[in-house]
Amino acid sequence: MPRERRTLTKDTIKSIPPSAPGRKEFVWDDRLLGFGAYRQQNGIVVFVYQYRLPMRPARRITIGRLGDVTPAQAREIAQEHAFQKSRGVDPVDKRRAEAREADASKSLVIKTYVADYIERRKIERKPLTLQHERILSRDVAGLMPDKRIDRLTSGDIDTFLKELALRSISARTWGLIYLKVILNDARKRGTIAKSPADAFDVPAQVVRERVLRQAEIQRLLEAFRDNGTTHGLVYECIMRTLKRKEEVAAMRWEEIDQATWLWTIPASRMKTKEIHVMDLPRQVVAILERLHPDPRKRRGFVFSFDGSKSIKVSTQDKANIDAHVQRRIDLADAEGIAMAEFEHWVPHDFRTTGVTIMADEPFNLPGDDLEFAIAHKVPRSKYNRAQRRAAVRRAVDAWNTHLDALMERPDAWPGGKDLAPLGRFEIKPMWQKLRSSWPQRKYDDARVKKAKEGKVK
Repeated sequence: MPRERRTLTKDTIKSIPPSAPGRKEFVWDDRLLGFGAYRQQNGIVVFVYQYRLPMRPARRITIGRLGDVTPAQAREIAQEHAFQKSRGVDPVDKRRAEAREADASKSLVIKTYVADYIERRKIERKPLTLQHERILSRDVAGLMPDKRIDRLTSGDIDTFLKELALRSISARTWGLIYLKVILNDARKRGTIAKSPADAFDVPAQVVRERVLRQAEIQRLLEAFRDNGTTHGLVYECIMRTLKRKEEVAAMRWEEIDQATWLWTIPASRMKTKEIHVMDLPRQVVAILERLHPDPRKRRGFVFSFDGSKSIKVSTQDKANIDAHVQRRIDLADAEGIAMAEFEHWVPHDFRTTGVTIMADEPFNLPGDDLEFAIAHKVPRSKYNRAQRRAAVRRAVDAWNTHLDALMERPDAWPGGKDLAPLGRFEIKPMWQKLRSSWPQRKYDDARVKKAKEGKVK
């Protein structure tokens, strides 16, 4: 190391000669020990700070280039490094730690980690279903976007779960499940040593056992048609195909062979992560042809308002369906067709209803056929990848024939087949009347009230 020392100022650094090839010829400051500079062969002057901690080799840290920093600024930075060294802090280690922290402040916040996880699953060809991807993006990342995954606490998780519980118990359960998925992934990758979610147990799954009665099926099918929108058609297709609502709502024309009307649902859209193939029943084909009469325009999502994204089966359109159900109930009462109370229902009940009815008299369809029809996993050899199309077709056709028979009965269509959709101000009183005896979701109601008052987002 050259012994030359001078006070490094704006004027004195002009006289620093270029270093020889392959070398760095330093000029050291005579006022601050370890502060120096050298000129590269291209003429650029670089400021450095060199130091040694006890029992450790000498280390050198680059401060910056002339132009990016002035000599005075470089001296101030070197003085800060000297102060750190005097306290036993290694400036190089400190700078690296700060760089890691700056990177972590971006990559380890939950919204970024979740987005990276979803993309990684796609690259690994193990994509999440759209429903589960939405849970991660809307709930996990949506409610804790800026929380650091390596600094998440039990208190943070408590707050997160309380917020979800305001929506529903199932939202809380699924939010916890997928928060655990993310944290377990971070633990597996060495990002965190322990998951704070381990202290939270996922509640046992509550399986709905609701089977719709004959009159309830009639009122629903009538309401789907009365609705007069694409949402009504989606609900009818969900009932007639016995598929999950997300699988039907996100149906694409590219998945359908229009010559045979064979629908192939890719594994990425299936809860089972397995491809599913079924022949669309003629009743559903008629709906699709009515919705899109021009074959040349059958591109992208089947159920869409602009073709760019699929419609969603939401609480708003379900309220519209419920309102039309109540109107049909009132019309049935007026015609002397009394029916028992219409209980709370969800689209998933169609699957339970279809399987239950088709397994009983007079249909007596085999259980495995029905499980295949609703796209459940059925125990089979790992070499057996058959889709059992014929079995699925028999089950779905029998179900649709049963539905058609119900709608041809004299107690169907009270008030006539062709009713105009309800007016804008008629809908709410109707669905409120239908739901008056249903379990009240008071937490949702309270949350909506606060939102209207501007107390929550």
